[in-house]
Amino acid sequence: MPSRRYKDDCIIFDDDYPGYFANNYMLPARYEKYIESIIVPHGMVLDRLNKMASDILDAYECMNTRSIHIICILKGGFKFASDLFETLQTFITSRKKDINVYIDFISASTYVNDSVGDGTKLNACTDMEKFRNKNVLIVEDLVDTGTSLTKIEEFVRQYNPLSLHTACLLLKRRPDCAGYIADCI
Repeated sequence: MPSRRYKDDCIIFDDDYPGYFANNYMLPARYEKYIESIIVPHGMVLDRLNKMASDILDAYECMNTRSIHIICILKGGFKFASDLFETLQTFITSRKKDINVYIDFISASTYVNDSVGDGTKLNACTDMEKFRNKNVLIVEDLVDTGTSLTKIEEFVRQYNPLSLHTACLLLKRRPDCAGYIADCI
């Protein structure tokens, strides 16, 4: 994938960004009393997902790849990875490309009682040997401190993938962040 120009190729919301009034959106009644504003509307997420999938496919096409092996970080990354998988499939079909996309899962946890802990616990839900000499894309919904993704990358690299990239939907700005920036945000 091309080198990132952080802040040039992702959407950034200022810390004081108020969002959109919640009453302008359809919300389940059980959530209405808890939600004051919508920071990222669903349509914006879908548009960004389309752009990310297109950029990811462009990068893999430049590498002349025949397959992309997605590793979804459970549980939070499931919906995003599923949507990204489906969107990649749609673009591959519309571009008439012969690229196969596979999806597997790893669960990772650094949280202890809702706080970020020090140790990352990984549980591969597949035989990791299948990623040897393959193009691997790790997909996560939210990069909090970057600790989990750093550990997962180290873990996956042990299996010598042909290429290893990361995609995430959201990146939190935190002072205690490990400085991790995904290849595609």
